[in-house]
Amino acid sequence: MLTNKEIRSTAREYLRGNYKMAVINMILITIANSVLQSVIRTLTGESALNMRMTGEALPNWDSVFSMQYSPFQTTLNVVLSIIVALIIGSMQMGNEWGYLDMLDGTPLSSGHLLKPFENQLSKTLGVLALQAFYVILWSVLLIIPGIIKMYALALSNFIYFDNPDMKTTDILRQSEAFMKGKKMRLFQLDLTYFVVYLIPVALFLGIGVSAFSMYAGAANADSDALLYQALLLVGLMLAAFAIFGILTFIVEPRRKAARAVFYSEVLKEENLIIG
Repeated sequence: MLTNKEIRSTAREYLRGNYKMAVINMILITIANSVLQSVIRTLTGESALNMRMTGEALPNWDSVFSMQYSPFQTTLNVVLSIIVALIIGSMQMGNEWGYLDMLDGTPLSSGHLLKPFENQLSKTLGVLALQAFYVILWSVLLIIPGIIKMYALALSNFIYFDNPDMKTTDILRQSEAFMKGKKMRLFQLDLTYFVVYLIPVALFLGIGVSAFSMYAGAANADSDALLYQALLLVGLMLAAFAIFGILTFIVEPRRKAARAVFYSEVLKEENLIIG
């Protein structure tokens, strides 16, 4: 099996010519999620357009926290949120399938996002729901068992792509079997990408120190100095969010491609043919 460094290098090679489409797919998923979340807020009365205001053009904190939702609205919110999570999860699954096709020489396309909806949709939803159920169940114990379970099931979507006729429970069991002794290896692979996000985290920490200094010295500062510090704080926060967003589009296509290569290496190690 290739080392993690070799897996990252191989993933970068496969992404050549596909990186632009990988970013476009991420944007499409983000837009779809935003639109669906907006629909939920409108249907459940959480939209600013449907809020019962106290005369303000926009809701203030008092009006937001004083709002009361009926049991029906709460139930509707939960049900719709689950539906949206399954829809977005299906699109993300299709995105992962695209990286497997990429390894076989098929270019990434936006059509990959719709593949899980084209056939056996019930099985697609079943695979997603069972993964979420097991991870949440294990997370109830402690966060660490939840993470361990998440990595044990990390190959489920890939296995489903290669074995569409396999039973849902068997797909998850196969992932757990493949990941025996490899969970830490995949975690370390992900970690090499996640460490990049420490850049905005460090910036956020800097913001926290700045905010503390600002309020600690508020009693002795004039209004102009406080305004300057507030503007600086807002600017740093916006910069941190912008950096995080940019890094996501840089890091995630590489990480997902690396995971696809990792899966192909697992199949080679198990002496199986790549679907």
